[in-house]
Amino acid sequence: MDALLRGQKPSEVIPFSLDAPVLYYPVRHHSPACAWHLERVIARYAPDCILVEGPENANPLIPVLTDPDTKAPVALYYAFRDEKGLLSEEGKGEQGRFRCYYPFLDHSPELVALRAAAARGSYAAFIDLSYGEILLATQAARGLRAVGEKQSYASDRYLSDNQVQRRLCEKAGLRSFEEFWEKYFESAGLFLSDEAFVRQMNAYCLLVRRHTPERALEEDGCLAREAHMAMRIRAAAGQYRRVLVVAGGFHLWGLLHPLPVPAWDEALPEGVQSVYPMRYTLPAADALSGYASGMPSPGYYADLWTALHSMDPAEAWTAVTLDYLVKTGRQLRREGETISAVDERCAFQQARGLAELREKPSPGLYELQDAVLSSFVKGEVTVSGAAPLRVLKALTTGKAVGQLCDGALRPPLVRDFDDQCRAFRLKRETASREKLTLSIFSLPRHRALSRFLHQTVFLDCGFAQRQKGPDLQRRRDRNLIRELWSYRWTIGVEAALVEHAVWGATMAEACGTELRARMSRAERAGVGAGLLVQGFLMGIGDVADEMAGQLEDLLITDGDFASLCEAFAALSTLEEWQGQYGEEGTYDYPALLDRCFGRVVQLLPAMHAVDDQGVHAVQQACMELYQVTGRESFADRRPALAEAFARLVRRDPIHPALHGAVLGLLYGCDPAWKGEIDGTIRGYLRGTRGMMLRSAAFLQGLFYTARDLLLVDRDFLGQIDALLSELSEADFMDLLPELRLAFSYFVPMETDRIARQAAALHGARGRDLDRAAVDADAYARAEGVDAWAAARLELWEQKGADGTW
Repeated sequence: MDALLRGQKPSEVIPFSLDAPVLYYPVRHHSPACAWHLERVIARYAPDCILVEGPENANPLIPVLTDPDTKAPVALYYAFRDEKGLLSEEGKGEQGRFRCYYPFLDHSPELVALRAAAARGSYAAFIDLSYGEILLATQAARGLRAVGEKQSYASDRYLSDNQVQRRLCEKAGLRSFEEFWEKYFESAGLFLSDEAFVRQMNAYCLLVRRHTPERALEEDGCLAREAHMAMRIRAAAGQYRRVLVVAGGFHLWGLLHPLPVPAWDEALPEGVQSVYPMRYTLPAADALSGYASGMPSPGYYADLWTALHSMDPAEAWTAVTLDYLVKTGRQLRREGETISAVDERCAFQQARGLAELREKPSPGLYELQDAVLSSFVKGEVTVSGAAPLRVLKALTTGKAVGQLCDGALRPPLVRDFDDQCRAFRLKRETASREKLTLSIFSLPRHRALSRFLHQTVFLDCGFAQRQKGPDLQRRRDRNLIRELWSYRWTIGVEAALVEHAVWGATMAEACGTELRARMSRAERAGVGAGLLVQGFLMGIGDVADEMAGQLEDLLITDGDFASLCEAFAALSTLEEWQGQYGEEGTYDYPALLDRCFGRVVQLLPAMHAVDDQGVHAVQQACMELYQVTGRESFADRRPALAEAFARLVRRDPIHPALHGAVLGLLYGCDPAWKGEIDGTIRGYLRGTRGMMLRSAAFLQGLFYTARDLLLVDRDFLGQIDALLSELSEADFMDLLPELRLAFSYFVPMETDRIARQAAALHGARGRDLDRAAVDADAYARAEGVDAWAAARLELWEQKGADGTW
């Protein structure tokens, strides 16, 4: 490293003396080597006060972070609401809400410093600006105000993405900054004295800072933050005899030489920013997941940190690398891969050989990855052959989830979520996705769990996803009796709940508050009725009952047919399923449904000219209306509906698919409409060519609502057959695609039955349509042809991707 950085002036190196009243220690966030040397520096320096880079509004939470029952990874979650528009004109609403994380792992130097202070009884504090003040000091779209990024308080962007780093990697023959960092700091750094390691850190960080424009530091808020931290350091130096400052290596020069920056006049209002401790996960701390200050493969470095406390550095690196080779081989054998102990030995030998070739004291993460690639991957690295790399990535990332001590300051909503997870025995100690199958109609406990999961979905916290089951909102799969859910705890779950904590102390209360707020903003009846269904699924029907009166107002003012149809379908679902779900409400939903029925029927005749894009929705609405009037409680509304249908089919022009669907429903109301259907079909097929081309759409609509006509009425089948037989071959081929769509409403058994009846009309017998089963030899030949074609396609895709085809 000294050879790489030769030529630097000694006067520019930041001083480091254990006799100084203020000792500055440079770190890279989550670096085991930085943390390892820091432990020794603290023991040698014996500070009375330890100051750590971090927003100072989290100082009351330091006892939570250092409590023995708090298990890393954990994080501080910061939130800020720009209610007065201090940051932008659009300060209110979603655009004025900011949030970030400050994660801590066991090998994070900042957490090591705080724990050491607690163990020694020394004073400890964060010294950076509060989160809201950092945002005020940062220009829009810069730093913590950058858009579209996973925000974390600490960022190593300056260290890892700069011209100096790229030149050093090129000079050292290394592939990336992370490989450079591991070789010269994590690996070789453990064999240096504390003074030599700190000197090397300061030299690199200072070199990077010299090549960073001052304007960029000002726009990112760095200069304002450094000036504030320098002020806090001066104050502590006047109060304590020995002060240790633990801060990002990039900032140390700015702490020693702060630049004057203008201060803002207006203080932050009370209650606009908050900070909470929360559990974190190793996958979220992975640099490859988007964490700006993370190191890749945090699980690997966590195991290295543990090993460093029981063996010397060379043994620790070797032992951890060997352990991951063995675990990777074991996991691959579980998955059916042919990885032997010989492969593992070869991989370990190669890792050690690569370390020696690369002048590293012991093999590290990149030697481990290269050894697995060389020894475990058989053949080319393809999607199917990348299993060893995938397994190694998962293992080195880790799955650990942190834990907070009892009594940690947490919003009541988060505590209620945790309590319900414990009550339902939902796993929160792993980052892997779990699955549940719920018998919601037979087991009350499963129904209660379903309500809770629906609440998490409504709050959009990303905890659970419904994979299968009756979908009352979209009116699908209502014949199913079980729900299949998957769930996984992530840091985003707790962060979302913290944001929603202002809505209530419990999940049900928060959902109810948000449900009322959304209803107050609803302008369409369909949206309002959909909210009632959501409240029904979440088990907070009492709130839905309160909102039903607001929906009545929407039914009166909403003149959009599609919206009213959505409302009608939702209310129909509520009226039909309340008893089955055990969620009978106190509101008169049948009366509300009847009012919506009247509004839809009133507008229905005007839908005759609907276009191709919207016709299916109108067909569905007509079918829903018809089905509701089939219930005993709505039977008296069937005549009014039939009258509206009759007015609709008399309109000209009318979409043929809607024409057929409504005639089918009228036939269901009164079989006398059969004659009207017969005449209409003849009119379509024997009329102008334009009418003939619309006949398939008419049949599609007819079969959608009255497919039994073709199944039970042989005369009707004969009429259709005779009319189609009169068509020329060219006209028939033009109609064929839409005819296929029309017949898609029949199940295979029904299609077979219709085919046999149609064949009989032309003198063919049913058995003439039977086909012999495919023999084994023919099936094998077909499989061979399929495999040949698949191989040719894969070859074509590969050559096409290379540009050589």
